Amino acid sequence: MTSPQSALAQRIRELRRRHFGPRGKARFAERLGLTLDQYETFERGVIPPAEVLVRICETTGEDLQWLLTGIAARGTVVIAEARGRHRAILTRLANLLERRPTTANAVDAFLDLLERSAEQPGDVAAGRLPAPVQLIPVLDAADLPTTLPPENPSGSDARFELVPLRAPTPVGTPEPVALAEPAMEYSPSALRHAELVHVRTATGRTCCCLRNPGIANCFSHPFGVRLTDDSMRPMFLPGDAVIVAVGCGPKVGRPALCRMADDPPARCRIWLGEEDSAVHLGRLVDGEMEHVARRRVLWSLEVLYRLAPAA
Repeated sequence: MTSPQSALAQRIRELRRRHFGPRGKARFAERLGLTLDQYETFERGVIPPAEVLVRICETTGEDLQWLLTGIAARGTVVIAEARGRHRAILTRLANLLERRPTTANAVDAFLDLLERSAEQPGDVAAGRLPAPVQLIPVLDAADLPTTLPPENPSGSDARFELVPLRAPTPVGTPEPVALAEPAMEYSPSALRHAELVHVRTATGRTCCCLRNPGIANCFSHPFGVRLTDDSMRPMFLPGDAVIVAVGCGPKVGRPALCRMADDPPARCRIWLGEEDSAVHLGRLVDGEMEHVARRRVLWSLEVLYRLAPAA
């Protein structure tokens, strides 16, 4: 009968072969912050310290419960036990997120899109995919709706019908901007070139839009909001815009945009959680916390991207 120590060593070997290849001991050890001799003792049956077990799972994307017991936790997918093609896809995804962590939002949104498509098998079977969208409206805080449209585009609010303009007519010259995920410091490598364009709508109104089909098609009803205060320095500056999307609710510790029932009409803050009677928000500029009555917050969404004037 295989001992628990031997079974654990076998699972560690399996992960090493799967993610680093049959000759990948040295590379796996380096990623774990170990010497090769230290790592090899674990493949021989020595039980790793708890922090090493956690690092093994963080490095490979595997489930800790599976590593310890051989039984996956409910609701998790263990790459090493997935079907061959699925395993290859999951491994590629894990490696992509390891190399480029900033792709996490786009990957998450794409998975949401796939899940929603799976709920409409008739459309998928018939080959009917959502029409491509190019533009994302960038609004002033005063123009924000008090209620959000449903995630299903067929039930969208009129304000958000500014998004799917098929052949918009640009007005004026495009404005270069820098696009990045929210951060305390922005390195040049994290900034992507983008353009703001002004287009004329069917009603004759001129609307400012971000031209980015990748974001527009990954998220449900994405839109931008211009910021006017400096409460979120240095993450966001006055004059920046934040990009949010319907269905992407706030996450603790992440920046969020809140639509208020009174003035100011919108607040961008760090989301610190909510209770039945209050929402807790944090300001970066001075570290102060704000406790806002729940009834004053009409909706809240996670900030996905920052738009800033091009350098």
